Amino acid sequence: MPEETLNVVETEVTEQVDTQTEVETPQEKTYTESELQKIIKDRISREKKAAEKAVEEASRLAKMNEDEKAKYEMDKLKEELADLKRKDARYSMSAEATKMLTEYNFPIDEHVFDIVVKDTAEETKDKVDWFANYVTGIAEEMSKKTLSGTAPKMNVAGNQAMTKEQLNKLSYPDRMELFKTNPTLYNQLK
Repeated sequence: MPEETLNVVETEVTEQVDTQTEVETPQEKTYTESELQKIIKDRISREKKAAEKAVEEASRLAKMNEDEKAKYEMDKLKEELADLKRKDARYSMSAEATKMLTEYNFPIDEHVFDIVVKDTAEETKDKVDWFANYVTGIAEEMSKKTLSGTAPKMNVAGNQAMTKEQLNKLSYPDRMELFKTNPTLYNQLK
């Protein structure tokens, strides 16, 4: 079946600074029939799931007597309270972890929080200390690797390796520099 193309017109309002007038400029965005069907199907699916959940809740409540309803509502409230307490504890531990990481001069990142924030202050402190030691150890190891390279070897005799040909190829300012820094070599090559 050939796809039909539907046009949807969107308008955009722009303001001109000089004249302070509004101008409507239509922009067309086209959707194929299959794209529209997919959008509609997704929306219907979401709404259907929400409606099914509400019906399920209502049927569960309808089957219960007054005491069971009260118990069910109480259990739901307890679950919500426990969830809120967990979230509050995580927030508090995140604040503590922020203070501890700041003391170590570490950048604060959500991924770091996932590693160091635990349920209690003691566990969080232990994880922050572990993390700080771990990162510091890695930094020291990388620094040692960087600094462990061999130093460039200097010619102990200075410019002894220079030949008369090399001296002749030097520019006048370079010859004067050699004369100032090592006059004996300059006189030998001259």
